[in-house]
Amino acid sequence: MPRWPHDDPASLAAFYGDPAKGEPGKQLVPVVPPFTMYYAGQPVPRIMFHKKAAAALLAALTDIWEHYGRDQATLDRLRISHYDGAYNRRYVRGYEPNNAFGRTPRWSNHAFGAAIDFDAEHNKMGAGRGTIPQPVIDAFKRQGALWGGDYRGRTDPMHFEFCSREPIAQPMAFAGDVQADGDSDQGGDDAPAQAAKPSAGGFVGRARNWIVGMFSGVGFTSLGALTSWEIAVVLLAAIFIFVACGFGVALWLFGKQRVADWVARHLA
Repeated sequence: MPRWPHDDPASLAAFYGDPAKGEPGKQLVPVVPPFTMYYAGQPVPRIMFHKKAAAALLAALTDIWEHYGRDQATLDRLRISHYDGAYNRRYVRGYEPNNAFGRTPRWSNHAFGAAIDFDAEHNKMGAGRGTIPQPVIDAFKRQGALWGGDYRGRTDPMHFEFCSREPIAQPMAFAGDVQADGDSDQGGDDAPAQAAKPSAGGFVGRARNWIVGMFSGVGFTSLGALTSWEIAVVLLAAIFIFVACGFGVALWLFGKQRVADWVARHLA
């Protein structure tokens, strides 16, 4: 399995080149898919990808082609042939220079020519695990790629990227952050989506990740855009509303005097 750079800005730039200097764009090579792929309904004869990851992309696509018996109709039916972008020199949405959130700017992995998107219509950000078939996911993972459906916070199931999240001896900036949303090529820079914010460490951070993961798994993904303390405030507000509603129901069912008597006996 290829060894990919760690998913932090310095490691990615050292391996693929610095997007600020236009270096990845000068190292793109054409990858000819073994099956017909379509973008906006038009055939895609080649995919421009970074030369260091091009062989891995082709290997994954070939693996998919062979798994489905070289049957174009099956790939079309499963929408695996629906291509939605690879190289794009842009920032992660919500992490552009001078962004409204005060975040340090960060290049998208698409800007390194090391990411690709499939079937964005049915695999939008926050769509849980989406509709990407497991054999497709497995084919990319055999090449060491990461899948956006595994993201913490809001998922991005259309998205595959050739980088690593394995621990490193001295983590650089962003190495411990929750995955930022918006690395796929859908949505456009003119309408940035709010990305998942880095979680705090310790118990609060672990609790946040557990809560976000639980709700994301059932399709409720908005919590991925909140910090640990914002989630704590939301939960406290939810508890207050729950208690208030329960008290109101008790008054309605049992009457004011019986509730007052119960409070006097048990809480006073």
